[in-house]
Amino acid sequence: HPILGYDVDPRGFRLVVNEAEAVRVRAIFELYLEHESLLPVVQELERRGWVNKRWTTRKGRERGGQPFERTSLYRLLTNVAYIGKVRYKDEVHDGEHPAIVDLAVFQRVQALLQRNGQTRGAPVRNKFGALLKGLLRCVPCGCAMTPSHTTRNGTKRYRYYVCSSAQKRGWDTCPSKSIPAAQIEEFVVGQIKCIGQDQALLREVLAQARKQDAARTGELEAEQRGLEKDLARWHAELRKLSGQLRPGDDNGSIITRLADLQERIGLVEGRMRKVREQIQTVQQQLLDEEETALALSVFDPVWDALTPREQAHVIGLLVERVDYDGASGKVSITFHPTGIKALAQQLADQRRKRSA
Repeated sequence: HPILGYDVDPRGFRLVVNEAEAVRVRAIFELYLEHESLLPVVQELERRGWVNKRWTTRKGRERGGQPFERTSLYRLLTNVAYIGKVRYKDEVHDGEHPAIVDLAVFQRVQALLQRNGQTRGAPVRNKFGALLKGLLRCVPCGCAMTPSHTTRNGTKRYRYYVCSSAQKRGWDTCPSKSIPAAQIEEFVVGQIKCIGQDQALLREVLAQARKQDAARTGELEAEQRGLEKDLARWHAELRKLSGQLRPGDDNGSIITRLADLQERIGLVEGRMRKVREQIQTVQQQLLDEEETALALSVFDPVWDALTPREQAHVIGLLVERVDYDGASGKVSITFHPTGIKALAQQLADQRRKRSA
């Protein structure tokens, strides 16, 4: 049977993208990265009225459409079909269908699922305040670089990040191997401090933010259209079933279905209100270059006043990914435009309160 995000082409039995559902699939992956746990995502999907794939058989019977549970959500998040692959036993091969989830997003989700599986879903502690935990990646190996440390003389601790592939396959397989934590962390922090002063970088970040805002608005509007279609279909079924009620007949199955439809309609109408609010919020939160530069100019003193864990939280807010290539010694930072915008707004609000 088909999976959420795709339909099956009856002519060739190939998967074809269902654009409205693909938007939801990508949103589900982002929700897991946001909540870092299955249960809160299941609860959010229930609140939105999102369910598993619904399809119609050749005999005209409707199948699927069950609410998400942790097991079905886990299956969705680990399905390689979403990155254009197919699984055969223990092997993964290229598929003939297009991917609908970015490979980097999929890999981040798999790493988080594996990490949470090892800790039974409990939040993983960042005991030593590793600023780039979950963000730093080894470019040659295409995998995460994880924080580690050694202790000398029983007291002095040396922190570093190590390529997870090198740990598993041997040091000679990776040109990056490891990098001192302080070195890479100070570089990243220095780049963040420069955003407010570097006009070219600031313009680039703001351009990315506007592009992401436009993409987010497009996704929300696509979701809104999908919800409107669901409502139209369910209202039509509601009217049809209501007309089939007969006094004195056993209407139990019809009444049960009517109650189910009313519940679904209520959930979707609530979600539509939320989507409209989110679209309005995105449109109202646009920042101009001058306001952002002014807000970020106070980042330096604010940073020094934060605790290590607070600093790690801020880095996670601002930075989407840090790529380290040990062969060339190059480091590239992918900023999270919405995070920079959020921080700029917070700092601007603080400045306005202090000056009031």
